[in-house]
Amino acid sequence: MAKETEERTQEGFLYEENAYNALKGYGISTGGTAGASHDKPDLTIQARGKKIGCELKNSPTAAGSLVMKYFKGKWSYGDYKGEIEKEMLVSIADKVNLLKEMNTSGPHGTAWRKSKPVLQNNQSGGKILVVGDISNIENRRNAYKIDLDNFGGENELHIDVGSKAVCDYYLTKKCSYICVGTHGFFTLNGKDVLGLNARLKILGYPPIPDFAKSSDTKIRMRCHLKSKSKAQYQWSLTLQFSNVQKSPYNISPIKKGSKSDIDVARLKKDPILLAFR
Repeated sequence: MAKETEERTQEGFLYEENAYNALKGYGISTGGTAGASHDKPDLTIQARGKKIGCELKNSPTAAGSLVMKYFKGKWSYGDYKGEIEKEMLVSIADKVNLLKEMNTSGPHGTAWRKSKPVLQNNQSGGKILVVGDISNIENRRNAYKIDLDNFGGENELHIDVGSKAVCDYYLTKKCSYICVGTHGFFTLNGKDVLGLNARLKILGYPPIPDFAKSSDTKIRMRCHLKSKSKAQYQWSLTLQFSNVQKSPYNISPIKKGSKSDIDVARLKKDPILLAFR
């Protein structure tokens, strides 16, 4: 699982680079890509003197994450203040009473609350194990197995939050659009900083769909294995979207059979390019 996660991350970075290069030839992309940086857009796009961010996903997947803490019998968000993305995730989670669901009551956290984690935190936020020294890899393996049995699968905590939450999240990264390689190009909450919809209307094409109205989003609390070889894991809150309806436009379409290559022939025929002129 950890290896698969790492491979997905690398494919995501490669997808960003390929999208940037494909769009550069049309004068659309500018300023490079975000790479591993969390405080800038994956891609910056431009039209008629204006620039704005565009979030890129090669396929529907997680939209941001936050490491959760467990100390003295209670779950908490840990340190997050001062980091815009994490503050947005906490704001979304608070609106659906996530901590209450995890700690005391609520219909979504019933299975989650039946167990106490082996992996916990000390007063300073560092990781500890209830039994055994956490520096011992066998202790970590055993702890992960127990925690996964108790908190994985059907015991994971899921809460629907609506895709406006995802849009709000990416708007904090100074984006106005999101493009999912397999599903196309969308505005975020209808924001259209570059005025692409006005151009499309003049040209007789339908508007770019709003991602908030074209997908579902949920909070997922899980036991997340970061490294299988080192048996390192953590408690992660993630925003995940699904049931994404396809857009009629795509500024970075994925080539069939690939996870990072751009279908340049398909891009060349996409009417969205006309809206950038």
